Amino acid sequence: MASVEDAVVIERKGSVALISFNRPERLNAWSKDIGAGLLLRLREAEADDSVRGVVLTGNGRAFSAGADLKDPKTHSVISPEEHLQGLRGHPIFDTVETYPKPIIAAVNAHAIGIGCLVPLCCDFILAGERASFCLPQVSLGILPAYGGTLRLARFVGRGNALNIALTGRKVGAEEALRMGMVVAVLPQDALIPEAMRQMQAIADMPPHAVRLARESLRLGYEGGLPAAASADLFRFMALAQTSDRADRHEAWRRRR
Repeated sequence: MASVEDAVVIERKGSVALISFNRPERLNAWSKDIGAGLLLRLREAEADDSVRGVVLTGNGRAFSAGADLKDPKTHSVISPEEHLQGLRGHPIFDTVETYPKPIIAAVNAHAIGIGCLVPLCCDFILAGERASFCLPQVSLGILPAYGGTLRLARFVGRGNALNIALTGRKVGAEEALRMGMVVAVLPQDALIPEAMRQMQAIADMPPHAVRLARESLRLGYEGGLPAAASADLFRFMALAQTSDRADRHEAWRRRR
């Protein structure tokens, strides 16, 4: 078995960290080392002040083929009591969804099960032409974990989310674009360069404005529009006093 450090790799380019699932011989099927490796690399990028944003992708012929169904322990609960005692949320989804730096998913190919749900926790998704998305959990007698259908519905709406989850069908890149699951479909060889370019453009923005804009949307989904709008009055007041705002406004006036 690959080490945690080898299962997920990181490469820095400019202000952007490219984090890649690196089990291509197994189509990046989800495992403990993949999960632990992702958390390790995200913490590493978070601690590096030179990194202003993250692109998440998969090496090889899949983004991630989802849970390893060859393992008989996958999706099983031996003791309900032990399971309930150990419930502490979901470290992968919680970490990606609340990550303090902007994060883009660059889905290069198959994104199945948890491999489909993790990108839905990112800020937005770019897809390669060979990308496809699938949630087969219901067909396996379970459900998309940890609010998975709601996460999907936030992108594609209630009807589309339930259609995808209940049928378990594959959604290709172009259909995902039409639904709003992804923001662009790119040629395979252009996917990572374009994801890095977009993230570098975000990294070049005033960091406090980026952070609070992301926070406003994320917390607004949870608390509703009135709560988000009210809180934005204070976010705006704070940003209005930053040197970034003054510098950017002055630069704009000089160009005009």
